[in-house]
Amino acid sequence: MTSTTTERIASVVGSRPLASALNRALSSALNCPFVHLPTRTSVWDVFERSLDAAARRIEKHPRRKLFLRLIEHGPHLPDDLKALTSDGETVLSDPECGAAVEFIFSHMVNRFKGELAELLAVAPCIGLLRQLQQSGRVPLGTEIYWGETVQEKSQSSRMPGRNWGSFTKGADGLLVEPAGRGRRAAAIRVLGIVEVKSMHVARKRLLKQIDHHMARLNGGLMLDGHEFAAGNVRIDPNRTIRVMVTPPAWKLSRQWHEEPGEHGGMKMVFPELTKPPVETRCEQVPASVWKITLAWSEEALEQAAYEMTYGYMSEVGRHIYEGKEMPKGWEGFTPEEAGYNAIKMMLYYMPLRHLSSRKERLAIKLYNVYGFGYPLGVDSREMLWPEDIRAK
Repeated sequence: MTSTTTERIASVVGSRPLASALNRALSSALNCPFVHLPTRTSVWDVFERSLDAAARRIEKHPRRKLFLRLIEHGPHLPDDLKALTSDGETVLSDPECGAAVEFIFSHMVNRFKGELAELLAVAPCIGLLRQLQQSGRVPLGTEIYWGETVQEKSQSSRMPGRNWGSFTKGADGLLVEPAGRGRRAAAIRVLGIVEVKSMHVARKRLLKQIDHHMARLNGGLMLDGHEFAAGNVRIDPNRTIRVMVTPPAWKLSRQWHEEPGEHGGMKMVFPELTKPPVETRCEQVPASVWKITLAWSEEALEQAAYEMTYGYMSEVGRHIYEGKEMPKGWEGFTPEEAGYNAIKMMLYYMPLRHLSSRKERLAIKLYNVYGFGYPLGVDSREMLWPEDIRAK
């Protein structure tokens, strides 16, 4: 079952070693009764719930319609005149192309990358909790609430009389001591706050975000569907444990070779990383601050996030071609393969339109990564061509 679960996760993230690490992290959480997850049925269900959460946030984003139009209708052709407006339903204008690129890169890729980092981070946080319990820093009954089980109230200036809005996603993790006995404690004491990042972030900024979560606790807290009013949430800012989780900076290999492809021609193959070159580290910085550095780097997480985003995009593309006659030259393709090709074609045209310098760079990066793989595509600031790759 473990091997089957790893293979299922690998089919989504594109890396069996990373899938194995995710499987181990989630298995350790499920084996701990004091860890609260959005679901506890199986490793795959926890992983799938995380993907669904990312997809839900993508689908609620106001720019998702631009993304759907990009897949179905695409941008104007390279030689067409500059297009500043559109009909809002079909071919994207040049400004809309830029907004769609920003949405894919800044929202979709980063959303999946963040979910992966959060799933990996639960295991070292369990280890840290046990270390804190052994040293007497926190009580033995301390529990971990993780991911979507933590909701804090948003602060809203539009609500007269009180400055709190509805419950929204809170800290990535909380260390909590229930006050009282029984299945549902009347009050809780928050002993620690966890903030997980999938990229390098300055320590000062991370601590500021943790303090922001601490301030939001003054409006109350929702833990695993159970609401605690503000007066029943106890926290001592001077003793609260602050946990920062970030990835290391090691790079993926840029080596590759060619193998025969499914439809003729050749395909690029990159060596799979068997395991990270470093181990997960946990160190105490000053006072009540702990820094956890994951074993999997920002590049490794981003590569997997591109794979997940590409899968999401191809699924949308598949629905476009399912039950329809294939375009000329694609007659032997499945709807999913046609979806992949449609996405690559749309991304090819994007950098050739009239975009700002920054959005043109993002469009080129997307095209290069999806066309030539993350290790080669991530570094190039110009559109890659097969002859460029083979010349290196």
